[in-house]
Amino acid sequence: MQSVSLDLAGSRRSHPLFARLEALGIPGNKTEHYRRFAVKPLLNAAYDLVEVHGEHAAESGAVLRIENGEVVEVPAGVSVSFADPFEADENHFDALYFLTHLAAPKVICIEIGRDADIEIVHRFEREKALLPYRLCVTVAPGVKAKVFESFETAGSTSSLMLYGIDARIETEATLRWVRDQNGSASECAVIGSHRYDVAARGALELKTFDFGSAKALHLYKIDLDEYAWCDAEHLLLASHDARRGNVVQINHNRPYAKSAQNARNILKDEATGIFDGLIRVGHDARYTSAHQNSKAILLGEHAFMYAKPQLEIYTDELEASHGSTTGELDEDALFYLRSRGIEHDEAQKMLVLAFANALIDTAGDDNIVERIRTDFEAAYFEHA
Repeated sequence: MQSVSLDLAGSRRSHPLFARLEALGIPGNKTEHYRRFAVKPLLNAAYDLVEVHGEHAAESGAVLRIENGEVVEVPAGVSVSFADPFEADENHFDALYFLTHLAAPKVICIEIGRDADIEIVHRFEREKALLPYRLCVTVAPGVKAKVFESFETAGSTSSLMLYGIDARIETEATLRWVRDQNGSASECAVIGSHRYDVAARGALELKTFDFGSAKALHLYKIDLDEYAWCDAEHLLLASHDARRGNVVQINHNRPYAKSAQNARNILKDEATGIFDGLIRVGHDARYTSAHQNSKAILLGEHAFMYAKPQLEIYTDELEASHGSTTGELDEDALFYLRSRGIEHDEAQKMLVLAFANALIDTAGDDNIVERIRTDFEAAYFEHA
């Protein structure tokens, strides 16, 4: 058994990334990005370390399937290889970004050289285990790629999954990334630390659907070049005593970049939701457009939403806005439905689904929308 510490990097102490990890330090209760997540107990626990080597012989199939960190199935037309070392972003704000790069040196590299529609399935089924691994995704110039990512974590009680995506979207390429994650309290905690680099006139559509009573936090650093744009939407439903959320830093680095970020959060029971969003517009990012909004519904007296939308602006020539609202369901709308003979619980469900469907309906084709809606309803009724 092994605790998460700087020792997890082992013999890679000489790696340049180790200095950055050491400078940031392992996150604790006072680390800003993890302050509401209660990360310290997770990182201080003892786990069996799952060592990922990337040498498993993968079969051909319909999806890109990763089981316990190893690629076991690859769809036709997708190029998968393994890199050691991988050129990471040395300016990332999250220490666990560097820890996962050091702990999992064999990075799973996915090269998308033509228009593609890919499904990635992560499966983790070990108890009291720590699983660190990373994926690197490259979208070639002019290519339009769609990725649908889902998780199967039944049987991962008292475990921790540390993983992340490094994506490079080349000039005039488009990446649509949809994540569907639904975990119960009996399943592993998940921390994902990601970086998306969008080249000139490239586009990123990031849609995340995060449901359940397990602990989960995703941290993103998104960099936009000139005329690049990012559309980020997050739907979160947390129940029981879960802590779930998103920490997102979008950097406008060059002129004419655009970003729009929309977060919708639903908190039940004693759950805590997290939205920590920063849009940074640099000195060289004139004529950019940046908009950010967070909305939350509290369905329990002890539910809590931590919303922190932020703009950090270093130029005067731009268009920008941000805002945040947190409250209970509209009493007038509930009263209207009740006056039509609809029971309270059913009326509440109708209003919550309407709130959620505004994002679910934009997830993709009918099959993806239905899968996400099914996961949402399963999580909503988990403690009913």
